[in-house]
Amino acid sequence: MDTQSVGYKIKAFGARNLAFLFLIATLLIACSTPSTAPQPDTTLPISVVGEPASEPMSHGLVDVGGRSLWFQCVGQGTPTVILEAGGPDNSSSWFKVQTVGDQGYRVCSYDRANLGMSNKASTPRTFEDMAQDLHTLLVNAGIQRPYILVGHSMGGMLVRVFTDRYPDEVVGLVLVDAAHPDMGPRLLAGLPKKSLLESMAIRSWRQYLTWQSDSKGQDRMNIEGVDLQSSIEQVKALQPLGDLPLVVISRSPHNKEWPGMPTLPVEINSALFQIWQDLQNELTGLSSNSTHVFASSAGHMIPTEEPEVVIQSIHKLVNDVRSQTGKFDTQTTPVEQTHAPTILRIEDRPSEYKNGILFLYKDVIFSDEDGDAIFDQPWMVSADPPGDYPLFGGFIPSSSDEQVGGGARDPIIVSCHSQATFVIDVRIVDQTFNQSEPVRLTFNCPAPKTYISPSLIIGLVLGLCVLGVAIWLIVRHRQTRRASA
Repeated sequence: MDTQSVGYKIKAFGARNLAFLFLIATLLIACSTPSTAPQPDTTLPISVVGEPASEPMSHGLVDVGGRSLWFQCVGQGTPTVILEAGGPDNSSSWFKVQTVGDQGYRVCSYDRANLGMSNKASTPRTFEDMAQDLHTLLVNAGIQRPYILVGHSMGGMLVRVFTDRYPDEVVGLVLVDAAHPDMGPRLLAGLPKKSLLESMAIRSWRQYLTWQSDSKGQDRMNIEGVDLQSSIEQVKALQPLGDLPLVVISRSPHNKEWPGMPTLPVEINSALFQIWQDLQNELTGLSSNSTHVFASSAGHMIPTEEPEVVIQSIHKLVNDVRSQTGKFDTQTTPVEQTHAPTILRIEDRPSEYKNGILFLYKDVIFSDEDGDAIFDQPWMVSADPPGDYPLFGGFIPSSSDEQVGGGARDPIIVSCHSQATFVIDVRIVDQTFNQSEPVRLTFNCPAPKTYISPSLIIGLVLGLCVLGVAIWLIVRHRQTRRASA
């Protein structure tokens, strides 16, 4: 059974393997020669550009100085939880965490520059640049402080930089299988000494872990344009967290898989896994007020594989911060709201093939009088043939004005990998979890067509041309020898 026949709401959904490979790319930094770049002057005034919102926004594009970043928030109450994705993921990697959590506090995610629905920014960029972007976004969108920052993978280092730069605005941190600034040389030391006869798997791992000394191919992974070396140095220069509440969430001790990487011999894989766990243990030492939590089964991609452990940790930290400071109400009054979103109609769009995969499109046209519809909530009604098909919801890109005007559009996308029929119900949900009546969508995936990649065709043509030239040269050479004889 092909369990990958439906890929609902795949737009802007970060690829699991790509995220992990980018994490591996960050390992290169510490393997290289120490950076000679000057350290940033953190005494410089912090600029806020753009026009701050007259009242808190729930979602949309926010000006951060000549370009905009996309964000979305759900729930009400403080402290506000800010979700920072790993590289090169965007906000959709937090979808399960953000939409299933507690409504008693506000939870926000966003797309960094050069990702998702946010605008492009000049590169290279450092964690300091990203932290200032985030701060400007929070101010200009009117997102109330103080903040609890939740960082996954590379995002774990980024939220530490933000906390160091804006310490009065952060009341807690959650690091989700976060990157460690020293992990490059430490993991590289877990590999056996270099040998001419080493396996392709070990050679591939060694290449990943020493990439920084050889920048060839680095840009293929670095779609954000991150100056990793300078960013790592920024993390190493951070001040201790003191007694700031900190939760470190680490991958399951029973999950030793490294997605996107070749399989290593058991003893080497175990050595690398133990180094990773040691690094996670060291992160708990960043604060004298820390807690270490382990996923029960998830690997590195905890936000999508086991979101409940992240939600539970955030909930506990919010309550702990509220009780310790006494500055927050444990029960906040929700925004008064009487209007749920209304689905108006469904519009079909032409299907298309991409890299041999057929994509089917339908647009859910809806309105929302309050203009704060945030995400769609799908569930599978039936599938033929039956199977455990992955199904994800997604954030809605339509603006508040489009929603109020009745012209909001929520794209629904299904990728067809085999012949199948899917019946899916979808609701539109707003920031206070008011729901529209469901609409039923049917997608008919035909049997896949034989697909030949254009690059393969070009390669075959070039290969035939080279072969033809080679044959012509051989024949010409033989004719010349015969003539001279």
